[in-house]
Amino acid sequence: MTPSPNRPLWTALVVLTAALIAETAGLIAYAGGAGISTAILTGGGAFAGAVAMLLALAHFAGVTGGH
Repeated sequence: MTPSPNRPLWTALVVLTAALIAETAGLIAYAGGAGISTAILTGGGAFAGAVAMLLALAHFAGVTGGH
């Protein structure tokens, strides 16, 4: 099985989208009264969850070249 030549582009799109989700989650947590450290942890959790979900979705859609 050879990887798709577009795999790096899809990975970059997933990471950028997850970073946007993480930033939004962190800002919402901070605006809601959480401390800065809690907001950073919230953003990190949102990033990890978004990457996992988006990579699974990309694999399911078949855009990563996997079967």
